[in-house]
Amino acid sequence: EHAGTTQARVEELNTLITYLSSKVSRLEGELESQQTSELQKLRDVAQAQKEEDDRVMEERLKAQAEQLKYQHEIAVHTEVENAVAAAREEAARHSERQAELLKQEMKVNTEREIRNLTSFWSDEAALREATVEVEYQGQLEKSKVVLEKVRENIQAQNESYDRILIARRLLNLTTDIYETANAATGPDNTKLKETVDCLRSEFSTDSLIDAVTSSMTSCLSVPLTSFGALSAQLNDLEPQCRRVALVTGSDCGFGSRVASLAMATLTLRDDEYDTKPEDGGCATFYHLTKAQAEMSANNLDLAARHINQMEGEPRSLVTDWLRDARALLELQQSAKVLLNYAKSLNH
Repeated sequence: EHAGTTQARVEELNTLITYLSSKVSRLEGELESQQTSELQKLRDVAQAQKEEDDRVMEERLKAQAEQLKYQHEIAVHTEVENAVAAAREEAARHSERQAELLKQEMKVNTEREIRNLTSFWSDEAALREATVEVEYQGQLEKSKVVLEKVRENIQAQNESYDRILIARRLLNLTTDIYETANAATGPDNTKLKETVDCLRSEFSTDSLIDAVTSSMTSCLSVPLTSFGALSAQLNDLEPQCRRVALVTGSDCGFGSRVASLAMATLTLRDDEYDTKPEDGGCATFYHLTKAQAEMSANNLDLAARHINQMEGEPRSLVTDWLRDARALLELQQSAKVLLNYAKSLNH
């Protein structure tokens, strides 16, 4: 009877053990399934958040690039800088917020898993906690990699914006210099000097700008004559040159002066005089007529070339005019070189 009772208890214990074992297996399966489901949800949320962040960041950067494309004035320069700074700060704050949210969500899910596991098996709960912590660290490392890539993209965009702003600033300064040098009322030496000094200080490492502005500084050391004033001076000098038109060398005597005066008095002024010296024409008349025509066409360079070919006493009368014309031409040509250089950097 005692043996039978013992056998019954053994069988009862075996049945209980089998039941508990099956129950534990079932709970383990449910726990593993639940954990897998939660981890998949976390991956989906992290992936969706990453894609949304990339899309928002791409749209914001595209909008800022499009806005910068059509800025031309100095005032817009400040606005663009503010926009870039704001985008940088917003991106940093957004990334930090997303990282913090992800961290909190991971923490909450981990704590919930731990609480569920603890109610069944403390040793198993500790093991699952370690597993979740490892996966959490992996997700955190992936998030750090994504954030680092975002920061690199922002830095690259900022460098591109800086190059655009520098090119725009150079274009604005060189445009001011070109417009001032070609002003109808004549170059404003004070304004030009201030703008040139500003250009030299802001772009001191550019060898081309340094070389061109150095020559401009020497031109600005004396007052410059406007194109209109040069045209008026040439009109005033024309009668004087005509009266000594034949006195073109040191061997010309009193007879040449009388002949020049007579020719200037008796000959009507011909705006279409086109007889070249080698064809028997008067060199002074020819070059004066051509110079006047070029001045009427706003071509100071060709006008100065014709005046420079005059000889003798007519040449001595226009020496000061040639000096002023060359100074203005040198300034305008330097301003044009700077403007073309700035335009090439803005393409």
